[in-house]
Amino acid sequence: MQSLFSDTASVIDLGPDLSPEDSQRLQNRVEELVLLGAQKRVQPGDAIGLPQSYFDAFNELAVRHYRQKNYDSAVKLYTRLVQLKPYELGYYKGLGACYLGLERYDSAIKAYACGQYFGALDAELHYYLGLAYYFNKEIEPAFEWIRFARVLDEQDAGSDKTIAAFATQLLTRMQALVSPEQAAKMDVRP
Repeated sequence: MQSLFSDTASVIDLGPDLSPEDSQRLQNRVEELVLLGAQKRVQPGDAIGLPQSYFDAFNELAVRHYRQKNYDSAVKLYTRLVQLKPYELGYYKGLGACYLGLERYDSAIKAYACGQYFGALDAELHYYLGLAYYFNKEIEPAFEWIRFARVLDEQDAGSDKTIAAFATQLLTRMQALVSPEQAAKMDVRP
C-alpha cells in the first residue's frame, strides 16, 4: 500500500511512549482507517467509527509531544487527527501551535485558517492566526485578525478577557511598524 502521507512516511518518533514497531503499527492503522473512511465516503461527524476515547488518547499524546517541544512528532500526530476527524477545532489549533514552534509561519497560517470553518467565533484561534501573520511579517492581515480576536473576546460574556488584553498589547506594538496613516486608523484602546 502506498503511503497516504508522503511527507510523513517515516515512522513518527513517539519517544518512550511506544516502541518503533508499535509506532509503525499505529501509523499503518491510521492510514488504513483514513483509506476506509475515504472509500466509504464517511461524512464529518462519523469519525469513521472510532470511539472518542481513541481521539482523546491520540490528542493527549500530541499535547505531550508539544509540551516537550518535540514539534515535528506533534505535527504528525495532529495531522493524523485532522485527517481522521477534520471538524475538530482543537486539532487545528494544536497543529498551528506546533507550526509556530517550528517557525513555519505559512503552515501555521494555513492550519489556523482551516480551523476557522469550525471556530468562526473563537477568539483564541483568531488571535493566533493574527500572531502567525505577525511573525510572518504580514502586518496588515495580522492587525485585522488580532483586532477581530479582541472584539470577539470582549463580546464573550464568559471570557476572562485575557485574549483582549494580549491583543491590545500586540496592536500597540504593531503601530510602530506601519505607516502613520495606518497607525492612526488602529484602534488600540485599552
